[in-house]
Amino acid sequence: MDPNAEDRPPTVKVVEVDVEARSATAPSPNEDGSSRSSNISPNSESIPAANGNDSAAPIEPFSASSIFRTALGQQSVTPPASSSRPFIPPQSAASDDDPEKTRQLHEEEFQRRLKGEYEQAQRRVGDVVSENMNRPLRLTSIRLAPPPKTTRPGFLNSLLSPFISSSSSKPSFLNPAPPAPTNLHEILLSTKSLIAHLNEFGIYDMDRVGVRFEPKRGGDADEVEMVLRLREKGRLFLKAGTEVGGGEGGGNVTARIRNVFGGAESLEGNASIGTKTKSAYQVSLSTPLFASPLLSFALSGFSLDRDNSAFASHRERTQGARAKLSAILPWGTHDLQYELVNRAIDHLTPNASVSIRELAVPSTKSSISHTWTSDTRDDLWMGTKGRLLKLTHEYAGLPGSSAKAHFFKSTTMSQLSRALYPGSSIHYSISSLTTLLMPMFSPSLGPTCLADRTYLGGPNSVRGWSVGGLGRRDGPDSLGGDLSWAMGLSVLAPIPKKEHWPLKLHGFINGGKVVAYDRARSFTDNLTKLYRSPNLSVGVGLMYRLEPIRIELNFSMPLIGRKGEKTSRGLGVGVGIEFL
Repeated sequence: MDPNAEDRPPTVKVVEVDVEARSATAPSPNEDGSSRSSNISPNSESIPAANGNDSAAPIEPFSASSIFRTALGQQSVTPPASSSRPFIPPQSAASDDDPEKTRQLHEEEFQRRLKGEYEQAQRRVGDVVSENMNRPLRLTSIRLAPPPKTTRPGFLNSLLSPFISSSSSKPSFLNPAPPAPTNLHEILLSTKSLIAHLNEFGIYDMDRVGVRFEPKRGGDADEVEMVLRLREKGRLFLKAGTEVGGGEGGGNVTARIRNVFGGAESLEGNASIGTKTKSAYQVSLSTPLFASPLLSFALSGFSLDRDNSAFASHRERTQGARAKLSAILPWGTHDLQYELVNRAIDHLTPNASVSIRELAVPSTKSSISHTWTSDTRDDLWMGTKGRLLKLTHEYAGLPGSSAKAHFFKSTTMSQLSRALYPGSSIHYSISSLTTLLMPMFSPSLGPTCLADRTYLGGPNSVRGWSVGGLGRRDGPDSLGGDLSWAMGLSVLAPIPKKEHWPLKLHGFINGGKVVAYDRARSFTDNLTKLYRSPNLSVGVGLMYRLEPIRIELNFSMPLIGRKGEKTSRGLGVGVGIEFL
């Protein structure tokens, strides 16, 4: 996770509930003829007992107005004075003591007695509130006091209405509100759900959110109104940092404007430079749909200059735009994306191979893709349970595409993490990555574009090979492939007698293969060629968890390979988030 992430866990600053105790006998009248009541706030500090008796006060009849009178401000809560006097030691015992020591004794004894009285009052508060949790109440309105300065009223009305009425116009999968509450317990649960929902937008300061309940003005005795205080975060956000991962390092700057048009929209710009990604720029505008953070739409423009000379003697420059629709559903996240991008292969090195020179032609890709992601892992770096499944399908060849940028591509990524046996401190994970690219243009046009191919090998991929080291090569250059798969088994164990250290022992077995799609063969024959005689490597080393990245130092040994592939036997360092 990003250490500079702004998201904070949802909290409710104030929830005041005023409850009257029930009584088997009639309440005694005050001088003004009104009944006596005890005002209790369960979220405030514990209240000292009015007397030294531990027995609870008689319980009086319940009503919504009496429950929330304290929140309304009609009756304040003041801890009654303690009947117990601070401990004063006998004069004969304290006469010869130091005055400062005597004062400290007085203070300590007073604090002990005060703490005991508060704990007794807190227990009585809990008992009374628990008894009233199932009392009938209805949440009939939500009032903002004061209203947020920049958020549109229409947006807030659409956001809050599902928590009052079940007849919301939102699609059911975008409505996180529970059924309409009918008692105090359900009202508190609905409030918790509302606060978590507001936190997802990222525009409110959740540490300063306030919630209180009041009797509905002019309503029935069981009707309650929620008074909500929202404090918006600053609209401008600027962050600069460094990043290490995927075999490279660099720096980045991010600027963001929140709540641009008053509907939780976000305008963000990002610029970064690095050792392999020479420059990357992106500007994006995103907005939630139906006033729900579970459904969003984003438009972005980007430019990328990446140095691939370490394995393919060229630099790849891309410029384009994207439109993406994202939905977060209970069974996973769905992203539907359209992309129009122009790719250029240039800055060839003097020793670039003939194959790279022939493939160094510009191309334009117009494509639509869908990605489904389901991740239940408990830890991205050292998972002990859960699994990851990510499926991406892309069709390229829409109007605007170059002749050779016409294909169907499918990518599957998965990971399963488990303890070696229940209660074991040794864990293992099984990961896989499969890519299938099937060209759909005429065979007379030649092979697929260099920018569309896949590459395997390196400390974050199939260990024991250099970056892009698997598959066909021409001299010093890797040519990648259209079909590829990789699989890895990793075992993590604590260092003996240092189980609490973030440094773990690491052992692995990796396998995989990269091939070109042969248009003269059937699809079945191509799959047979892909999975026959895989590359294989083993190794041991150390893994260090340094959030938000993982660092590995491994000794790798290739066992099965092919002539011409570029292996990397011996020590290797891997830094990043995603590993095989």
